[in-house]
Amino acid sequence: MGRQVLGRLAAAALLAGMAWLPTVSAPPVVRAAACTGWSSTTTPPSAIRVLRTSGVVETVDFETYVKVVMPAEWPPAWPIESMRAGAVAIKQYAWYYTMHYRGLTGTGGCADVYDNNNDQVYSPETRTPAASHIQAVETTWAESITKNGTFVFTGYRPGSDVACGADADGSHLYQHSARNCALGGSTGEQILNVYYGPGLFIQGGPTPPGAPTSVSATPYDSSAQVSWVTPASDGGSAVTGYTATSTPDGKICTTAGALTCAINGLTNNAAYTFTVAAKNSVGTGPASSPSGSISPGPVAGATYVPLSPSRILDTRSGTGLTGAFSSHAARTFGVAGRGGVPSNATAVTGNLTVTAQTSRGYLFIGPNPSNDPTSSTLNFPVADDRANGVTVALGAGGTLSVTFVAPSAGPIAHVIFDVTGYFTTDTSGATYVPLNPSRILDTRSGTGLSGPFGSHAARTFGVTGHGGVPSNAIAVTGNMTVTAQTSNGYLFIGPNPTNDPTSSTLNFPVADDRANGVTVALGAGGTLSVTFVAPAPGPVAHVIFDVTGYFTPDASGATYVPFTPNRILDTRSGTGLSGAFSSHLARTLGVSGIGVLPPYATAVTGNLTVTSQTSNGYLFIGPNATNDPTSSTLNFPRGDDRANGVTVALGAGGTLSVTFVAPAAGPTTQVVFDVTGYFQS
Repeated sequence: MGRQVLGRLAAAALLAGMAWLPTVSAPPVVRAAACTGWSSTTTPPSAIRVLRTSGVVETVDFETYVKVVMPAEWPPAWPIESMRAGAVAIKQYAWYYTMHYRGLTGTGGCADVYDNNNDQVYSPETRTPAASHIQAVETTWAESITKNGTFVFTGYRPGSDVACGADADGSHLYQHSARNCALGGSTGEQILNVYYGPGLFIQGGPTPPGAPTSVSATPYDSSAQVSWVTPASDGGSAVTGYTATSTPDGKICTTAGALTCAINGLTNNAAYTFTVAAKNSVGTGPASSPSGSISPGPVAGATYVPLSPSRILDTRSGTGLTGAFSSHAARTFGVAGRGGVPSNATAVTGNLTVTAQTSRGYLFIGPNPSNDPTSSTLNFPVADDRANGVTVALGAGGTLSVTFVAPSAGPIAHVIFDVTGYFTTDTSGATYVPLNPSRILDTRSGTGLSGPFGSHAARTFGVTGHGGVPSNAIAVTGNMTVTAQTSNGYLFIGPNPTNDPTSSTLNFPVADDRANGVTVALGAGGTLSVTFVAPAPGPVAHVIFDVTGYFTPDASGATYVPFTPNRILDTRSGTGLSGAFSSHLARTLGVSGIGVLPPYATAVTGNLTVTSQTSNGYLFIGPNATNDPTSSTLNFPRGDDRANGVTVALGAGGTLSVTFVAPAAGPTTQVVFDVTGYFQS
């Protein structure tokens, strides 16, 4: 056995007996004769001749050969990008010898490679590639590498567990340190450059993405919201971010994948256009065509007109749209002209419900269709009817778009939307006055009403004169919660009592405290009516209502400015606040000045989401920090991502405070907040 073979076997011992590939620094001398005689350096051979340990030469489909070699050389649980680099190394090593014959022969004729540690271990009888191996090979099959114009002989060695690239020598891929490259976020192509560069060119590899399209901008006070559509081509590598740039001034905003961002610091009344460029692991692509020209300036807010709830979308019955939603396929339905919403409406309030979903996932609702939304509105598991109150801007032509996002292709979901009011830019509607959350109904304690609700028996409670709501209020915002229910069912809340409502506000199973944010018109005498609907007579449920603000039919309150949903808090990624919440420890988030939110905003609408909670509990959101809140915004069990729409006053300095409350010390949770608009005085 030669020194090279001994070296290979010694290196293999470092990896617990797995066979690892050549340690040669340069390929052996090439003989004049040919075997497979392949010549292309851009198209891999269709087959390779393998000298088996039995002495028999087999002709093997080349892609099959590479896939079978993979499990002998790379552990299947290693990061996929390190395996992608390894797949190129394995392929190109064998490819090299289909072009450079070494004189190998056996029973059946000439051979290009051995099936042992002299070359690469090919043993289909004992090794089966894992899905990750197959993925690594298939996603790099078009790639080949040259260095300073020469086809690279891709040696590789186990190496040691050192930093990414610390042992790079330009000739070998060192597997353990390459794994650390992948753990640090490097792509397979970047790893190849680290170990076989400099001067490396990846033929058939990814390129920078194309230019985004359909760039548009909406003006706000000293700012603009820029939106766009993904490039037609990602260059073969997923888009990892975007940069929007203003002309003039060169002001920018960036995203990690979202298709909208806000540029601040613009000059009011000056004309601006905007371009957007996408980037991926290779680099930044070309800038888009410029948007249309806009001029920033203060935005006239809208006033509110409440409506009796009206169902304008139900895919089960063909109302609005027909047939279930499929994953990652946005669909648009008309809102203006339906349910009492006029053509000049700029935004609506309503209730979004999912039902008959065949998978867990989430819904997104917004003014513009997006197959891959970067924020969520309603999170849900399978087989759980779930609803969320929303305040949402309307798109062009008075429309809304909904996307169902599931973790895989195939699932479907039915979607319902009940409209409860609209905003209009004239002064015909009401203005808004935010309040500190105040509990005005709790049937457990006799606040507002006493005793649980029975099914199909509407009950009415007073709102004006309670919690700061004046006698001239025509609608309120708030949070309705169900608890201690003895059956699944739903609650309906509205201005008028009805024992058999035709729309729902809050859907729930048994034994699950659940809340939903609402904007709802008041009935005669400043009242609200609630109905509990169960599938059979007999069950009961307790109901809670916390008021967070009111609308008044004069100009004394605030007007509303809607915009595309914008994520301003995600403790998982460090957006807004970093790190999980602990129980009974309020934390404060700056809101004013983020995105297009002006410093004079008095309240915001948005969507509060809990995820990765280690205990059941609830979240409270409000203008002031409190470690022991007396009302709740979002109730949840453990292990269930949940969301709730809110309309909430801002605190001093334009802030919001959130508190997580668990039944014992120790649990934590991550919190997300997407803002959808603001009120201004």
